[in-house]
Order: sequence, then structure tokens, then C-alpha cells
Amino acid sequence: MKNFSQLTFDFLENDITRTVQINQSDNFEYDDISAKDIRRAVIGWLMEQEPSGTGLMVPTRISRFRADAAAFWSKPIRKNGKNILYPVKSVIVEVRHNREECWPDCAKKNQMLPILKSEKKRRKDIEKNIRETEPELQLNDNLFPEFESWNYSLSSNKEYHECCNKINELEHSLYNGSRFERVREALLADFLYLAVPAGAVHKHEIADGWGLLYINENLTVTIEKEADNWQCPLENKYHLVQNISKSCMKSLFFSQGINIDKKGNTRFIRPPRRRRK
Repeated sequence: MKNFSQLTFDFLENDITRTVQINQSDNFEYDDISAKDIRRAVIGWLMEQEPSGTGLMVPTRISRFRADAAAFWSKPIRKNGKNILYPVKSVIVEVRHNREECWPDCAKKNQMLPILKSEKKRRKDIEKNIRETEPELQLNDNLFPEFESWNYSLSSNKEYHECCNKINELEHSLYNGSRFERVREALLADFLYLAVPAGAVHKHEIADGWGLLYINENLTVTIEKEADNWQCPLENKYHLVQNISKSCMKSLFFSQGINIDKKGNTRFIRPPRRRRK
């Protein structure tokens, strides 16, 4: 097996490159970005990175929790004389339509979020000082010289450790028991992102490790904060890959005019047709 084609789930037999380009007409009137439009923008952003598969409302190992969007990337690995596709990267994106949806269970969020934002800015300033005063903390195992890595945890700077402890306490109060914390602890994917309308949430307000995507009025995506790599175990990647495939079945049935009732009986109806341009 020498050629590996991309798994795109293109149910309506249309060129996928046409479906992921989201172009708004010149007379497009923007009032507010809907949750549906945010998901569309996220899928478009994911497809630009050429994933092996992607899906919406993907079931996870957490009870009753479905990821708003998920994707995986595979590559062939030689094993026992055969090329076998292995998932090497996975992403989950949580969509929030507005700021309030990000912290629905925290009554003191309005008082705590400004403090968290301020502390994370202070931590960034302290890290800059540590790089100048403790150069020995720089790691030398980088594959790319332009990306520096530092082991700040070994710093002798007491202010830095006090700041980190305060951030941990604030995040625990804000996110304890939340979906953000459960998804992170369950290691459901390598990279976790929160997608919101541009400016709805500041990058210093989200939980550490999560990335932040800004969805603009024209449905383009700006990476406001990169996500950390949680190095999801291989078995968890396999689980997500299978659930991405499962999440696409409903769209497959709809595109082919197939209805399945609760008893598993099949009924065929007229498939939907695309409008002619």
C-alpha cells in the first residue's frame, strides 16, 4: 500500500476544496456570529491544515460530552513489512457563542477574571526577567532554534512561584468540575482550543494549556493563543478517530436519503439536491 488518500467525509461527492472556503458576499450583513457559523469557521480552519478526518458533535469518553469539533492527522508507519496509518495528532475545539457561556457555573467570575488576567500578565513579565537573570534554565533540546524553551519551574525567583500558585488557585475556582477541566484531565486530544467571537474572551482568561481561536465577522480564524501539546495517549487517539467517523453517519444518511428509526429499520427517501449555481 503506497498511496494514502485523505479521509474527508465528502458525502455529497463535491470537491472538498470548494466546501471549506467560506466567502461572504460584499453585501453580507453582520449582526452577530451564531454558534453554527462559529462551527463552520472552525471546520474551515481545520481543513486548511489537511486533516485525515474531521467531524462535529463528536462523542468522547466523558459521559454525555460531545466535542463541538474534532479532527485527527495520520501518517503511514512501517510495521511488519507493511505501511499502517497511525493517528499522530488530534485536536478538539470547544465553541462558545458568547462570554457568559465560558463560565456558566462560577458566580464570582466577574471578580476573579480580571485578577487572573492581571496575574498571567505578571507571570509573563517575571518570565522575561528570569530569562535575563537565569540563562542556565534554557533547554537545549529544541528542534527549531527560533523556538526557545525554558524550565521556569527550577527558577529561584520566589515571586514567580507565588504568582503561579495564585494562578492555579484562581483557575481551580473558575474551572473546577467544568467541561474545560474534565476535557483537559481526560487527555481526549493532543491540542485543545476554545473558539469564540473575536474579542469575547482574553487569552489570559482561559485555562492554562488551552488555545484560543477568534472568529472574525467574515468567518476567518485568528489564533489568539496557541494550545499546549498534551501528548494524548495513542489509545485515546484511536477512540477519538472512531467517534469522529461515528459522528459523520447522520450526515451520510441525510445526504443519501436514508432514514433509520430507533428500531434500526431503514427507509429510503429522496436524497437532497444541491442548488445549481
